[in-house]
Amino acid sequence: MTDRVRVGRGAFVAWLLVVLWGHAAAQTVELIREGQCCSAIVYADQPSAAAREGAALLAEQLERVSGAKLPVIREGALEQVEVLDGRVKGKLKGEALSAFILVGESGLTRQLGITTDGLGAGGVLLRTFPNALVLLGPDDKTPSDPDGTRYAVITFLEDTLGFRLLWPGELGLVAPAQKTVAVPPLNKTHTPIIIQRRIRNSRYNDRLQIGLDYLGIKKVEFDKVEAITQGGDSRMPNWFKWQRLGGHMGLKSGHAFGYTWEKYHREHSEWFAMQPNGSRDLSKLRPERARLCKSNLALIDALAADKIAEIERGGSHSVSLCPNDGGSACFCMCPACKNLDPPQGRVTILWDRTSGSHQTFEYVSLTDRMVWFWNQVATRITAKVPDARLAVYAYSCYEAPPIREKLHPSLAVGFTCMHYSSDLKRRQAFDDWNAWSRATGTLFWRPNLLLFARHEGTPALYAHKLGEDLAFFAHHSLKGTDFDACMHHWATEGLNYYVLARLLWNPDMNVDAILDDYCQSGFGKAWRQMRRYFTRIEQLTDMIAARELPVTVPYTPEVVGELNGLLDAANAADVDNTVRRRIAFLRRGLNFATLQHQTYAFAAEHPDKNLSDVDRARITALQQEKWLWMRHSFREEPLAVNMPGLAWGGEPKFRKYGWKGAVSMPKPVVDADEHGRPVEIP
Repeated sequence: MTDRVRVGRGAFVAWLLVVLWGHAAAQTVELIREGQCCSAIVYADQPSAAAREGAALLAEQLERVSGAKLPVIREGALEQVEVLDGRVKGKLKGEALSAFILVGESGLTRQLGITTDGLGAGGVLLRTFPNALVLLGPDDKTPSDPDGTRYAVITFLEDTLGFRLLWPGELGLVAPAQKTVAVPPLNKTHTPIIIQRRIRNSRYNDRLQIGLDYLGIKKVEFDKVEAITQGGDSRMPNWFKWQRLGGHMGLKSGHAFGYTWEKYHREHSEWFAMQPNGSRDLSKLRPERARLCKSNLALIDALAADKIAEIERGGSHSVSLCPNDGGSACFCMCPACKNLDPPQGRVTILWDRTSGSHQTFEYVSLTDRMVWFWNQVATRITAKVPDARLAVYAYSCYEAPPIREKLHPSLAVGFTCMHYSSDLKRRQAFDDWNAWSRATGTLFWRPNLLLFARHEGTPALYAHKLGEDLAFFAHHSLKGTDFDACMHHWATEGLNYYVLARLLWNPDMNVDAILDDYCQSGFGKAWRQMRRYFTRIEQLTDMIAARELPVTVPYTPEVVGELNGLLDAANAADVDNTVRRRIAFLRRGLNFATLQHQTYAFAAEHPDKNLSDVDRARITALQQEKWLWMRHSFREEPLAVNMPGLAWGGEPKFRKYGWKGAVSMPKPVVDADEHGRPVEIP
């Protein structure tokens, strides 16, 4: 009896497995079989831009992994089309198609009962039917983020087919080969809760040209590199688009009053900031970044008129009221402006360059002064343009929350605060965020976090801090982000860019899961060794923040040796050549940290320009070695560390020792071109 029961149960289980397997197989949609097409990519006769772009991207990447070139067609090109019981039938040029990939909303998706109801701006829907895969978003229905269908395609490529774009270019693209592409049952929707997901993309500018000149590199060489970072090759995706960055809040922000000195100083010198010595002459204090006398009502009238005219010219009802950035001038020290500053405000540091040298002094936060000024301008603008939206920054000497003043309802605040180089400042920023979120109805995050080591190029990782902060902000008033900026240090800080982009798409993602996936996707069987490597980098970055150290200090020869040992262990694993190249890519950035540690340590030990002959010879030899290394690295692996950016931002530190880059190199110097052929540096 027992044996018969056991046999009966076994037969039933076997029967059930066959039924379940058959049901699963029936729900699997086969798009490509052994490198041969058995489907077509179909979009509407009048598709959205996101649907066209998504369809093209999908076709390119499916061909990449399978070799099959799927037709991309408008649904009007199909013949004898009908939808019955969730199954699509149709022919293309007389040949019946066995499966359909429907990209974007169309007549066919509507016949299948698919709508974008419930999807917000930038939302995605991925769903399978017996012989169809649907990938779409609301697109033009949500103009604040009209790229949902493209996001849906990328989500499919990643979640179902295993694609990843770790960094720009072919080496950073993970595209698992698969001759047969069969899609398991899918039913997924997602709408990003962060409306604007922006990471600024550092592009060619006059600063980088200074860096190129320093290295003796022609712009045409940089143009080739920039084409890679921007996805210039049609078959290589743009990293920023791939990460589903996008959306906008309809706000125009940025430093807003750079024109004022040229326009007004001749007739209204009293409109500009009184310096500590009583002068208002900013002509030698970077007037293109002039400070203003915020208490001057005539100035406020003129600026409000300027901004109303800007609205009328541009058609957008958003303008920026953010004060000018940086500059050499001090904020206004006239009695009327100082009267706007509550004496109990947080202590800040101001500067005075009117004596010819850089002097600093303690003062109180300028936030209440700024809010009073913004309110005055906003009141005048909204009297003419009631629905105007005006962007301002909590920044610099006015990052602390206001004490007395209340913000005008038209003001949207960009919160620039948060410092991963200092745990103390990070804790303060948390408190400030909560206070600003109570002060304004629109709060966006515009931090300088990604500039952590922009002038040094040393490795840094603050993934877990990003995860904690973004998850908190996203659920406490955050509407959008504007991160300044991706500096293209992909071998040393690229994982920060990657983690941030994933979190912007979904701030509730687990950071450890992102790190594990990055290592598993990019480094295969060496993933555990690479995870230990990145964990050690994060420990060093945490140490910098805890002790407020210069970013180059931890990268002693001993520490770099330890980290190279972890990369050696990864390289010794059973990995293919692509993984070895990725490890070598990261190693290039790591080894550069040794040179930076040496030269920056020398600068810290020798703060003035008076050197002994021995010391001068030492720094000259170090800088010559580093200059050649930077030049070679740019030509051999330009995405590892942005050498022109470092040459502009970091290398002027050594100018006081007489070092000026290419012009300081002895002549002739034999270098190598991008093909390794010897050339003489001009």
